[in-house]
Formats: sequence, C-alpha cells, structure tokens
Amino acid sequence: MAISTRRATQRTLRTCWAIAAVLAGRAWMTMKPDVRKALPSSVPQCSRRNFALVFPVLATASAASAEPDVVMPSGTLRALSGLATAVLKPIYQIEAPLQAGSYDQTAVRQRIQREVTGSPVVIYSYSLSPFCSQAKEFLDSLGAKYTEIILGPEWLPGLLDDEGAAVRAVLGKMTGQTSMPHIFIGGQSVGGLFSGTPGLVPLQEDGELLEKLKAAGAL
Repeated sequence: MAISTRRATQRTLRTCWAIAAVLAGRAWMTMKPDVRKALPSSVPQCSRRNFALVFPVLATASAASAEPDVVMPSGTLRALSGLATAVLKPIYQIEAPLQAGSYDQTAVRQRIQREVTGSPVVIYSYSLSPFCSQAKEFLDSLGAKYTEIILGPEWLPGLLDDEGAAVRAVLGKMTGQTSMPHIFIGGQSVGGLFSGTPGLVPLQEDGELLEKLKAAGAL
C-alpha cells in the first residue's frame, strides 16, 4: 500500500514538474531581452529559464511587456522539427547530392556567396514549406528586411529543379544543413527556424536575434 502511494505521488510530482517546465519555457520566450539580461549573472542558464516560476511577479511583468506584434512560430512545428532533424537529417545528407547530380560546384558556390552577402538577411526556402512560411512571418513581425530565394515547392524529386537541387547540395557542403529554410544574417548562416547555428527561434530566446539583425542592417 505504501509503495503504491509513493509511486502515485512520484507520478504526480513528475507531471507537475513537466507542466512547470512548459510554463517556465513560455514565460522565458515572452521575456524581453533586457528583462532576461537583468536576471542575476550568477544564475546558470538552465536555472534562469526557470526563474519565472520562482518569481511569478517577474513572469507576469515580462509577459505583459512582451511585444504583442511579434509572431512566434508554432510549438507544434517545433516538435515536428526536432523529430525531422533526428530522423531525416542523415537521409538528406545522402539524398541531396544524389538529387543534384552533376553541376558546376564552383559556380554554384560563387552564386551563393553573392546572394548571402548582397542582402542583410537571405532566406533560402521552399514555397510549400510551413517552416519557411513561419520563418518569414516571424521576421515580418520583427520588421526585418530580407531577401527570399525560393529553390522550388519542396525537396521531393519532381518538385525541385536542377538549379535548386544544386544550390541545396552546395549549402549542405558549406554548412552541413540541407533543409529549408536556411537563413543567413550578415552573410553568416544561422541555420533554420528552430535549429542550426543555432536557428532563428533559439536566437530570439537567447536575446541575440535583434542585435544580429540590427548589426546586419536588417532593422
């Protein structure tokens, strides 16, 4: 009886902590960068994200001060992105060069260099990808200027022409990422929407995105 009660209590506690972690993550995402930086520097990064739970007043104030016009990407897409990255990335790395076939690698690399240095922000995208659509909506809500380069409707054979496939393959060789969106800020790859080096949303969560956009001249 005691063991059964203890197990039920442990399950309840685990559930409560899971809910608390979600709430802490949401509170952290709504904090303005200056509010995050105001947290004590001695508090580790992982603990700082839970700071809003310990001090509800701070969480409420930060949520109230968050910019209401910023369109944060879908949490559902983020979960799907994590799954896709784990499962599909190794497949993409093999498939992308095979799909591209024979092409002038030097010419394609030079083209990419011209494109990513010719605009403050460059997004290589697929026209049918929800990840690409939400990346653009996110940047639009921040007021960032960017250039979109559509490689095709999607990566599937028959939807991506030879030129788009070649650009995708060379992006993979240059950065290790063959998925879209692939975003460059100030000529440097930051990855995709949720992942990469480190991705748009992680940059926003760490309070670094606006600074990068301003430094590149996108804001």
